[in-house]
Amino acid sequence: MQHIDFFQILKRSILIVFLVIAGVVLFTFLCLAYARFVEPTWLRVKHITLSNHSTARIIHISDIHFAGDTQYLERVAQTINREKADFVCFTGDLVEDVAFLQGALQFIAKINKPVYGVPGNHDQWAIRSFDKVRSTFRATGGDWLGNTPVSVRSNSIALLTLISRQQQTPPEYKRILLEHYPNAVEQLQGDRFDVILAGHTHGGQVRIPFVHRFVLPFDLDTFDKGLFHTPCGPLYVNPGIGTFYLKLRFLCRPELTLIEI
Repeated sequence: MQHIDFFQILKRSILIVFLVIAGVVLFTFLCLAYARFVEPTWLRVKHITLSNHSTARIIHISDIHFAGDTQYLERVAQTINREKADFVCFTGDLVEDVAFLQGALQFIAKINKPVYGVPGNHDQWAIRSFDKVRSTFRATGGDWLGNTPVSVRSNSIALLTLISRQQQTPPEYKRILLEHYPNAVEQLQGDRFDVILAGHTHGGQVRIPFVHRFVLPFDLDTFDKGLFHTPCGPLYVNPGIGTFYLKLRFLCRPELTLIEI
């Protein structure tokens, strides 16, 4: 009788272990399938209010990394066009490969609002001349920012870069800094902005609880994604529209941010 009980317990234990392993394997497979086929194109629209007396509604996008998925970008453009906003701010990384630049610019051209932008690190590496980029952004009514501040007079806003930030702007204008790297805020001692917009991090792209800071990309540092209050003003780090290296997102949906300032 004791032998029978032992074998029954052994069989039951083996079955439990098998079911646990099967459950873990199935859960992992479902998470990978979700991260690969669902979340990378599941666009989120996030609303943020930074002022009780807002004078502008801004759409912030970043890190497109266009590599041929025109249907997805078409949906992104349609979402932007449906939102009531004064203009769009783009904080870098149109493409990784210049072969896809034309497609990325076609996306920008479909936006029915002025688009203002700055380059990201991949743009700097991939694109030799920014003439087409500049002309496309200007055709929307916006601009490709550089060495001088750009004024949006209808909203009393000055758009600035790291290079142009110390130039004079009308004192009554709100100041918005566009910068690809969020860690650049550490260079802004003594400066003050109504909002600093950045990208680059993709929010980690794969945010596995407790370990997401060690996953793509590798230089998240302090400002990974979302809103941060700094001595220079509020910093918003957009997790991006596209993906880098692996077309995966997990607990970090692509985002279009609507900011009232």
